[in-house]
Amino acid sequence: MEFERLPILLKRYAFGAKMSIAQKNSMEIMNFNKIVDSEKLSSSHLPWELETFALLSISTGAEYDNQNFNGTKGERKFIKIMDAIRNYQHPKVFSKSEEDNLFDYFLIVTGLTQFPIQEDTHYITYRYQYMFNFKNEKVSMPEEFKAKFGAEFREYLDLGIILNLSFMARNHPKVLDYILIKYEHIIKYLIIERENFNRLQSKVTTDIKQYLYGFKYFYQYPFISYNEKTYLPLPHLIMHSVTSSLLFRLTEGDDKFRNVFGKEVLENYLIHIIKLTNQFEEVKGDFRYQSKKGGKDTLDVMAINKDYCFMIDSKSMVPRLALRNLAIETIQHTIDRLAKAVVQVYLHLTERLTKEYYPFSREVQFLPENIFGAVIILEESYIRREVVMKKAADLLNLKHKTKEYQFLCSNIKILSLYSMERMVFEGHDIIEKLVENRNSEKNWFAYNLLGQEVSNQEVRKEIKLIKDQNLQTMTDFIDELKNVGFN
Repeated sequence: MEFERLPILLKRYAFGAKMSIAQKNSMEIMNFNKIVDSEKLSSSHLPWELETFALLSISTGAEYDNQNFNGTKGERKFIKIMDAIRNYQHPKVFSKSEEDNLFDYFLIVTGLTQFPIQEDTHYITYRYQYMFNFKNEKVSMPEEFKAKFGAEFREYLDLGIILNLSFMARNHPKVLDYILIKYEHIIKYLIIERENFNRLQSKVTTDIKQYLYGFKYFYQYPFISYNEKTYLPLPHLIMHSVTSSLLFRLTEGDDKFRNVFGKEVLENYLIHIIKLTNQFEEVKGDFRYQSKKGGKDTLDVMAINKDYCFMIDSKSMVPRLALRNLAIETIQHTIDRLAKAVVQVYLHLTERLTKEYYPFSREVQFLPENIFGAVIILEESYIRREVVMKKAADLLNLKHKTKEYQFLCSNIKILSLYSMERMVFEGHDIIEKLVENRNSEKNWFAYNLLGQEVSNQEVRKEIKLIKDQNLQTMTDFIDELKNVGFN
């Protein structure tokens, strides 16, 4: 069965049957602690394959037959379709003409497709509870959120938790109908007509070759409406839809607000979680100072631990949608942005800290090798770090293999916000990990400082509280179901 013929084949199947089989298999990979259960992936259809199936099913246009996937015969047909999706090779990723870029392309599409859905749900919940409830004299995120989405974030989060656990528990369809009615006032912000979904999707995936790795609007609109019926084909995405996707939608197309978010919310969140570690004697936010060339700003976050210094520049960067399609200009744009951010951190570490400003109350003569910097980005783009560092070196006119270039690569990191959260919430010693990475040249260009390491320590009490709150949300809902007559 050829991948390119699937749209024609899927027109033979009833729309409801396609949504039902997608939902059934999506349920199989759901997990309370993570968006998907990585342990189940080896024996189940992979989430990005199910997302591709659902996209093909919706975008095929009007169905002309009423076939389904019931019974053993129907299951075999579905497996053949899923095998065609799994075996499909993206022409750009596997093209001989692109051999020089194959590794870079592979990292981008597999990283963006596979890793975000394996992140810890409780870490993400903690992040967005902080962010969507943040307010100071310059921004009120609760007001911005409610103006955009018609309710408080807590209601969206409750809906996500209840749906997530309900599908995991295989609750009766009438329970799901009850949820749709109870949360109708916010589901209207998460639902889209099939025709409108296709109109949006066609703007980012222009042909079938982009379906497997391309961005899919299920992340923003998990509910699909068609012929006066509501479908939720991919329930494993619901927690993503009520957290990170809401932030994307809240700031989309508004550069001014996104800058305010980055300056006020993201920076303060980083200060907050770094202080949670109790590993630093001082953690400072940015401030303006006077230099010989006039007013300048420090980096966003500055922390001191004994005779070590850790400096952070935060960026509210998320991958552009075209990155998944491996658009050359988008890849280069991302490399350039990251490289410029690295350059700024390098200049602060080598030319400005102690020479133009000193943020800490205790005077320390830092050894150069004990000064670390990081660019923290909101979401990972999976651009290869060595490529970014070489670009940054070119901008700085640093020759490769010099001690200055080695310092750039060994002491400055590009980390996603999630990788920083892992270190904080799992109890890792941040400076210790920075030193280990500095001393191991083979790990200089790693995406994070932990690899697959998991802390033996229990997660922080703040995450335990989030877990308890999420379970209590479901307990309260079960009690509510009993009160209204469900057994």
